Amino acid sequence: MKRQPTELEQRRFDVVIIGGGITGAALAFDAADRGLVTALIDKGDFGAATSAASSKLLHGGLRYLQNLAFGKVRESALERMYFQNLVPHQTRYVPFVVPTYRGLSRGRALLSAGMLAYETLCLGQNRHVRDRGKRVPSGRSLTAAEVRNVIPGVRASGLTGGRLFYESHMHSSERVTLAFIDGAARKGACVANYVVSDRFLLEQGRVVGVQATDRLSGHRLTVRGRLILNAAGPWIRQLNEQLGGRTLSGIVTGFSKGAHIVTRPLTAGHAVALPTQRRNQAVIHRGGRHVFIIPWRGKSLIGTTYGPYEGDLDAVGATAADVAELIDDVNAALGPQTLSPDDVLYSYAGLYPLVQADIDPEVYQGTGDYQVVDHEAVDGVPGLLSVFGAKYTTARLLAERTLDLVSRKLGDDLSPCRTRKLALPAGEIVDLDRFRAERYEQYRDLLSAQQVNHLITAYGAAADSVVALAQEVPELIEPLASDRDTLALEAIWATRHEMAVHLEDFVFRRTGLGTLGDPGTEALRRAAEIMGGELGWDTERRNEEIERVAARFAA
Repeated sequence: MKRQPTELEQRRFDVVIIGGGITGAALAFDAADRGLVTALIDKGDFGAATSAASSKLLHGGLRYLQNLAFGKVRESALERMYFQNLVPHQTRYVPFVVPTYRGLSRGRALLSAGMLAYETLCLGQNRHVRDRGKRVPSGRSLTAAEVRNVIPGVRASGLTGGRLFYESHMHSSERVTLAFIDGAARKGACVANYVVSDRFLLEQGRVVGVQATDRLSGHRLTVRGRLILNAAGPWIRQLNEQLGGRTLSGIVTGFSKGAHIVTRPLTAGHAVALPTQRRNQAVIHRGGRHVFIIPWRGKSLIGTTYGPYEGDLDAVGATAADVAELIDDVNAALGPQTLSPDDVLYSYAGLYPLVQADIDPEVYQGTGDYQVVDHEAVDGVPGLLSVFGAKYTTARLLAERTLDLVSRKLGDDLSPCRTRKLALPAGEIVDLDRFRAERYEQYRDLLSAQQVNHLITAYGAAADSVVALAQEVPELIEPLASDRDTLALEAIWATRHEMAVHLEDFVFRRTGLGTLGDPGTEALRRAAEIMGGELGWDTERRNEEIERVAARFAA
């Protein structure tokens, strides 16, 4: 995958996609697979904004059961399974525990009835998975003693037991987004990060392209397409407002900000949803809005806060108040000494679109709904679609429905959508357990089992190519930090093959080096040295790149 922004001007595209988050990435892959000449640009790095700020869950829709949204439950359950085919190396099933207590709302009877309804709605989901090892494990009831064992500090008064079920969790949501973009590029799409869309190009009232700027070179670009798909997430409204306010019908009414923290491990390998005193909109609920504690890469990933956001869209981050809110929620549920600010290793936040007419600042109003707005039909502006609102779980489905509409609008006889059964290039592994075992044996003289496992989890089928690079530079087969899996040679791979052009691209998105917290000055210096050797950075540029990343940790 090479960055070639000048190619954007040299071709006439069927679709030009603005935004390289998970929505735009899924759109690009589906479009290219159906035979459309496809372009994708992003104002920053791929998946660097909202898509990097999720809980990393490919959830089966249980949350929608509380609002009696049975169709959303079934939809999410099936979409979760299709992701097991697309990126099997990036997903694992995490055991979730829901404690039960004496009484009605949080009692065993209500939870059992809910889980029976949920399991009924999920019937048949496993038959859609190619690898038998990626089927959803069966849940079961837990005794009170079992709950106390896996959730230290859980409130014991009135505890009657619990229920265990499984959700799919991504190792790196950032690399999942990148896998879609790489898949699109391999099918002929022209993709480029750090290309900002300045304004739409209009001819006789029709949107026929975008005027853009390559932020790395400063070069101005004209990118033309038969249809423009605005998938810029929080920036959709800003772009559309350039057209004189005609393209705001039914679009985002506001934003909520959700924050997460990464801490020392709090549970024995199990995830838990803990009720808080904060309000929610559920028709049927078991207390206030929940906070999730999810085991992730040897730590705990905790989220999410909720609150309206009206600030600079380019300056979203977790504040001290966000961090304190999550700490308070956990301590209220598991004991006042469970977490302190010193336990927080990393924090992040992202924006989520709202479509409600009346925004309540205290109640979570995210619905999981997504929208495809045809501005020709709605606003009389042909040539433009706005696509937004997908969770990771439903990004593939949103792309499918959008491309079905694109096919009708272009009048082309496109191939039908195939992404329910396809694997992304990195996910072309029929049996993941066998693949791991074979690579452990094949590479045991060069890499440790832990290193092989890390490369397979991160790169999937491309792990063989990464190992080939390791054989070329054996001196770089070493972790960049003693407490992280990221190898020094991955800085070369990210630069040569994955469009990493800044140190922060590598630290936060191509690898997980920085998403467990500050890896230390020496790790950043070494990574900058390797990337700089590939990209021609002088000492001043390397120091600037290091300072930019260090400032993010300091914030």
